[in-house]
Amino acid sequence: MTKQRLNRTLIWVGVIALLLLVIHLTLPYWLTKFLNKRLENMDGYKGHIDHVSLQLYRGAYQLHDLSIVKVDGTKQVPFVRVDEIDISLSWKALFKGAVVADFVFDEPEVNFVDGESEQQSQSGQGADWRNVVNDLTPIVINKVEVHGGTIAFRNFQSTPPVNIQINNIEATLNNLTNVDQGNGRVATLDVKANALNDAKMIVNAELDPFVDDDFIVALRCEELSLPMFNDLAKAYAGLDFKGGTGQLVSEIQATDGALSGYVKPLFKDVDIFDWEQDVEEQHDNPFQMAWEAIGGGVAGILTNSDSDKVATRLDFFGQLDNPEIGTWQTIKNTLSNAFLEAYNTRFEGLFESSTKEAASDVNT
Repeated sequence: MTKQRLNRTLIWVGVIALLLLVIHLTLPYWLTKFLNKRLENMDGYKGHIDHVSLQLYRGAYQLHDLSIVKVDGTKQVPFVRVDEIDISLSWKALFKGAVVADFVFDEPEVNFVDGESEQQSQSGQGADWRNVVNDLTPIVINKVEVHGGTIAFRNFQSTPPVNIQINNIEATLNNLTNVDQGNGRVATLDVKANALNDAKMIVNAELDPFVDDDFIVALRCEELSLPMFNDLAKAYAGLDFKGGTGQLVSEIQATDGALSGYVKPLFKDVDIFDWEQDVEEQHDNPFQMAWEAIGGGVAGILTNSDSDKVATRLDFFGQLDNPEIGTWQTIKNTLSNAFLEAYNTRFEGLFESSTKEAASDVNT
């Protein structure tokens, strides 16, 4: 190689290196500006990213401090907050001829809020979150990982305020881009988490990425401490637990728009009413004390005296073909109706039994 050709080669190498340096320094700024523009309006919600960083050697970029808030709603907590989202090319899929991305969410947090009005509540309903994901990456997603996640249910207006959380979420969603070969579900979801800090929760699911209404979800939650529900129970039912543990098993399945499933709650050593403590705490509120006494009495009646456990199975059915109601809203409504129907039946049976006993005493 002549000296002249060597010099030209060195110049081109320098130019390319300079271009790569300029791209590396300026592209994160333009990406941040571009993505924030896309996240400005999401049907009632607004997103913001603090900054974007690049790792060109991995074919990856990171979104730092993502926050999504409700535009005309509660400003106390964002609907979504994520420390970092790593979006990278899946080299495993690339070697198979597919250009897809893997998502890794670091410490994501989702806050559902129940308020006295629509403005004070936030559930995520109304926004098309698939478009939000498409805005964050133009590449099809193959795999999603979540590390250290949190899902919270809050009510800032209730007395007492409510903050119920599922935390330490570790989740993996695989095979979202498998080619549909007519074999049904191909994607899998595996979740491990803690409910109310300590209770172990496991969720396993299978779904068809090409069909919205084809999935099966199995959930198990063990050793829930009922006193940890006290803020929720006081705010919504006027009761508090002195002791007891809970366990929950559920399976939900959707096929061709038809939703079915069951919930099996199991409660052990339930203690709602403590006479001495409640007399001291509720001496100026006899109605509250009476209501807790009734709740404790009903729990006692429904408890198996041999095992000191309360257990039942709640079966439910529903439809996912209403375009105005999303899948998770349908599941929530169906579960609520199942619980109400089951416990209304129990209370009605209890009332009928008491009436018959009273009538028998009168006749005697």
